Amino acid sequence: MRRALLFLLAIVVLPASAAGGTITGRVVFRGEPPILAPIDVVKDREVCGTAVPSPALVVAPGTRGVRYAVVFLEGATAPAAPDPPDLTLENRQCRFVPHVLATRIGSELAIVNGDPVLHNLRAWPEGESRRPVFNVVQPTQGQVSRRTIKREGVMALTCDTHVHMSGWLLAFDHPYFAVTNADGEFTIPRVPAGRYRITVWHEGWNVLRRTPEGRLVYDPPHVASEDITLTETGSARIVFELPAR
Repeated sequence: MRRALLFLLAIVVLPASAAGGTITGRVVFRGEPPILAPIDVVKDREVCGTAVPSPALVVAPGTRGVRYAVVFLEGATAPAAPDPPDLTLENRQCRFVPHVLATRIGSELAIVNGDPVLHNLRAWPEGESRRPVFNVVQPTQGQVSRRTIKREGVMALTCDTHVHMSGWLLAFDHPYFAVTNADGEFTIPRVPAGRYRITVWHEGWNVLRRTPEGRLVYDPPHVASEDITLTETGSARIVFELPAR
């Protein structure tokens, strides 16, 4: 993953529970966020509409909280734990909902077609454009397909039939990760004491070009890391700033 600059505003040590420390925090946008142009829809407009809002950068008005950033620990060791929870990705109004997913290796992904049109989902490993991790064709509304996540890393989600659709799936070999909510908040619970590298990932939002088929190509993701130490009696709250490019 390409490293980019994010600003660490604060690390505050707080009391923790006996079950381990909890890392909480926010990702906020520094300055005035750009207004992204809607993305034109070229197929199935009677279902998808003529344009959709860009999901590449979602910032809460007033608080500047950034949605869909992924925060995770690097070098963390997965403890003995129950099977990872399953999750759902829905094709809804010709968008991937949620736009960004994070999960553990071994989890089952349920892919649901909520639209009365054909969707063809592909999950691409970061930097790969020839061989997808999986390919799911769903011609029928209400159809549910299931795939087990077998590899870690960043995967871009696309739909063959709707070039405006985009999403992301990040898979980890441990449970210490979170996706920020609509206010930019995140929580990583039950973290054992130790020194960690905490990393923030957010997709790029500046359009570089269009492919011959009309798909938008964005600048590289923002990725940055900081060191953090948790004691057995301490948790941490962290605030990151996402700068404009």
